[in-house]
Amino acid sequence: LDKKIIDYYKVKDDKKKINFSNSNYSQINLEIGFGDGEYLLRSAYSRPKELFIGVDVYINGIVKVLKKILEHGIENIILSNVNCLFFLDSLSPKSIDNLIIINPDPWTKKKHHKRRLISFQNIQLFNYVVKYKHSIRITTDSASYVEAIQEIFHKRKEFLDDLKLEILNKNDELFGISRYQRKAIEKGHNIYLLTI
Repeated sequence: LDKKIIDYYKVKDDKKKINFSNSNYSQINLEIGFGDGEYLLRSAYSRPKELFIGVDVYINGIVKVLKKILEHGIENIILSNVNCLFFLDSLSPKSIDNLIIINPDPWTKKKHHKRRLISFQNIQLFNYVVKYKHSIRITTDSASYVEAIQEIFHKRKEFLDDLKLEILNKNDELFGISRYQRKAIEKGHNIYLLTI
């Protein structure tokens, strides 16, 4: 997959954009920043008729997930080690059914806020690749990150559709699904779900 992305960037021809519509899978799911791959692996294993794409720049996570894929014979996962913004830009429009981002780095220091993944430009890119409204799900335990995302939607309401926000509880599918989430829950933090 990374070779296809690089090939696309060599020519920047829209006809070379990556499209999964010819696959035999019922849905195409994308997880950005999958970390240890806990949710990615569990989802792929339990839903074999769907394709799961994991994008992460950290090689340790890639290696861990590759080992599990081989160990369990999972055939419906594709991994990419390319920066997610390059990855998303190389996709055909409306080619992803579901996009999930689990607890992206909140970059809590104000001087680092520009590094946050969830920005106006990136939300536009997410919307470009997904097929449907409300198919982008983001979890975080950072109340300040939630406020910043809400502010983006408030300031750019002429460009962005509605944002749904809820606090997850232990019965929700996305509650406690990563090591970082469980640490946050142990500290008494809420887990927020933002749906775009």
